[in-house]
Amino acid sequence: MLTDEPRHGYELKALYDETFAPMVKLNFGQVYPTLDRLRRDGLVQQEVVSQEDRPDKKAYSLTNRGRTELQAWLDAPSTPNLDIRNETFIKLMLARRMPGGRPLEILRFEKRACLARLHEATQARARAEQEGETLQTALLLDLAVLRIEAFLKWLERCDESLREERTGEHR
Repeated sequence: MLTDEPRHGYELKALYDETFAPMVKLNFGQVYPTLDRLRRDGLVQQEVVSQEDRPDKKAYSLTNRGRTELQAWLDAPSTPNLDIRNETFIKLMLARRMPGGRPLEILRFEKRACLARLHEATQARARAEQEGETLQTALLLDLAVLRIEAFLKWLERCDESLREERTGEHR
């Protein structure tokens, strides 16, 4: 957000909100500490801009090193979010081990909740399209729908595997 011109914190927050909202919120309290860290690391520089009727403001811009780091980050593939510390997985494995545990019942609850989230996300996506929302909103809602659908598919696989285990028909 500093690639085209210097900006001060309020402008950065407004541009961030315009670009990523409503799906990804930025706490205003994060703006200046982040800018200070980027400045300390030599990625941005600060310039004090005098104003006649108001206090001076600090404008930030990318340094050459900052532009190089930004381009390197943009060119590098993102790491998929494969955090395996999934609460549903933990619940299933614990229930599977517990005497009287009910992993299939847990799956039923999880599927019901997941289907409700899918319905909400699908409805939000349809409303966004109908109301002519921004491209970033549509893309984030698509991501949400596809992630929920993938999680539902995984829940189905868990259900099949647990039922096979119960009947002794391992793959």
